[in-house]
Amino acid sequence: MFKMSYNINMKLNYDRKSKNPTYFTQMGMRNGKKTTTKNVARIGKHSELLKITDDPLAYAKEQVKIYNEKHKKNKILPLDLKIDFNEKIKATDDIVSLSTDKNIGYFFLQYIYNKLELKDFFKKISDEKKIEFDPNLVNRFITFSRILDPDSKLGSFQKLGNFYEQPSFEYVHILRTMDLLKSHYDEYISHLYEKSSNLVKRNTSICYYDCTNYYFETECEDEDYVDDVTGEYIKGLRKYGPCKEHRPNPIAEMGLFMDADGIPLSMCITSGSDNEQTTAIPLEKKLTRMLKGKKFIYCADAGLGSFNIRNFNSMGGRAFIVTQSIKKLSAKLQDAVFNDCDYKLLSDDKPVSLLI
Repeated sequence: MFKMSYNINMKLNYDRKSKNPTYFTQMGMRNGKKTTTKNVARIGKHSELLKITDDPLAYAKEQVKIYNEKHKKNKILPLDLKIDFNEKIKATDDIVSLSTDKNIGYFFLQYIYNKLELKDFFKKISDEKKIEFDPNLVNRFITFSRILDPDSKLGSFQKLGNFYEQPSFEYVHILRTMDLLKSHYDEYISHLYEKSSNLVKRNTSICYYDCTNYYFETECEDEDYVDDVTGEYIKGLRKYGPCKEHRPNPIAEMGLFMDADGIPLSMCITSGSDNEQTTAIPLEKKLTRMLKGKKFIYCADAGLGSFNIRNFNSMGGRAFIVTQSIKKLSAKLQDAVFNDCDYKLLSDDKPVSLLI
C-alpha cells in the first residue's frame, strides 16, 4: 500500500525591506525532502492594519497563530480562489472544446514504477545505442495508460495530453521502445521480478501455468518466411488454430506463469497454430533460471499436463500438480483416489493418510 503524507505549517510572509509591506499567511508543505510554499490568506497592508492596531506586525503574527491552531484542531485549511469572470476565452477553430482537467491519479502508480528502478534498466540497455529519445519515458506512460485507460498503442499516444506532466515523444518512439523491449525481454522480466521482491513478498513455492489465445479481426493468417540475411525460418504469429470462442479468425497464443499469490512471473507469445503443451517446458526453463534454481511446484490443468511435462517436473527436485479426469483413470488409481491408500511422502516414503 502506498501512502503520501504531508507536514503542513503556517507562517508569516512579508517583504521585510518594504516600508509598507503586505502581510500574508503562508502555507509550507513538506513531502519527504521536497518543500513548497503558497500564500493562502491576505492579512492586510501595514498601513491598513494601523487603523485597527498599534502594532501591525504583532497582529499579523497572531493571525498566523490562529490559522495554525485551527488547522491542528480541525485538519481543515481554507483556501481563497479568485476567478475573473470578465476574462475572455481564446478563440479556436476546434469543433468542440477540450477539457483542461489533467490526470494526476497516476502519481500513485509512478511511486511503484520508480521503486522498480526501471529508469536504471533502460539506461543500462540503451547506453551503447544511439537513441535520441527516452525509452523509459515512453514505457512509463504507456504502462500508466494500459492500467488506467486500456487502449491500442496509437490510442494511448493520442491521449498523452490528459496527463499532468504532458510527456513529449512521437508515436514512432513507442514502436522503437517495443523493439528495444523485445531484444531485452528476458532481462526485463527478470528485472521486474527482482525489484518487485523489494516491494511485496513473492511466494514462488507454487507456480501456476495456463494458456489463452487472442483473435484478430483479419481473414488471412500471417505467412511464414525465410530471413534473407540469416536464412532463419520464421513462422507467422497470427495463425488459424483452436479458439475457445470458436471464432474463424487467426489467433496468437499466450502462456503465463503466476506465483502462489496470482502475481505474474513470466510469459510467452507463440503462434496460434502451436500446441499449447509445447510452450510449458521452454518457459519453465527460463523461469527456473530467473528464480536462480529455487524449487517450486508446477501447477496446471489437464491440458498442460502431458507426459513430457510431468516427466520434466519429476526430475531435478521439481514436483507437479495437474488435474486429471477420474473417469479416465485405471481401476487401481480410482481405488487409490476414493479409498485413501498407498499415499507416501516423497522425502522418506513414509505412509500418510489424506484424511488426517
